[in-house]
Amino acid sequence: MRIKFAHLVFVALLSASSSALAQVETRCFNDDQIINPVDAQGRNAWARKCGYIDTRREAGYNSFGDYVIFANGCHMYPNHPTGTACTFRVPLTESAPCLTFTPALLGTCVVGCYTAREELRFDDRYWPIEDAPQGGVTSVTALTQTATLLRPEFAEQPIQSYVAGDTVEDIFVLQTADGHKVEVTSEHPMVNGDGVMVRANTLKVGDTLLRVDGRKVDLTQVSVFRYTGKVWNVKPQSKVKMENVLDVEGLMTGSVRFQNEWANDYFRLTVREALDVDGL
Repeated sequence: MRIKFAHLVFVALLSASSSALAQVETRCFNDDQIINPVDAQGRNAWARKCGYIDTRREAGYNSFGDYVIFANGCHMYPNHPTGTACTFRVPLTESAPCLTFTPALLGTCVVGCYTAREELRFDDRYWPIEDAPQGGVTSVTALTQTATLLRPEFAEQPIQSYVAGDTVEDIFVLQTADGHKVEVTSEHPMVNGDGVMVRANTLKVGDTLLRVDGRKVDLTQVSVFRYTGKVWNVKPQSKVKMENVLDVEGLMTGSVRFQNEWANDYFRLTVREALDVDGL
């Protein structure tokens, strides 16, 4: 007997406690959110100067667009949002003085977003992302938990928040053989043709991306330009990973959650097909 089926599977190789993940989410999306890569590098330089990370980690974080975060500390203190567990200020510049105690290293967040006119699918239509909040859009189109590569079904997911900020950084322009084109920051998560969530800056001509219909498409051009302006992102309410795979210009991409609380996990959309169970 030969059974054929195909489905999407997310695999998380790393895990953390729910309380730690909750703090990471608060730091990355709320009271310690950093959009500007210069500020992110300033944070890392301060942490290295004060002995919280070494030079190797600083270089690694900077190369991937990460910045280090600490338990109960944020750069918005004392003007942080009500209800967040922030009790001291964590600087954004190397010249700032070190703390009088050793803070607990919590992890890292990632700087990465879309340019303002990049079009995502909201409410089953494409909107420039900066127009969506002004238009009162409260849901984003994402994969369902039961989606398969043969039937990549999408549904609306409520939006918890939009993320926006001013930046000066490199933007990667990804163009495919069928005419799709997206503009994203270097650390933005895209789904490649093998179903793996990868950072935009790792992609090159000849690689493949995954379309929203489940088909692979070749990358025919990858270019970079320097961008000054506002970048945007969106955070669905759902913490289900399948429901955080979004549609940008007809290609599969990860929500901002893949850049922060799931940034240290390995995720892959795999297809299992033509499973031979003869003799079982």
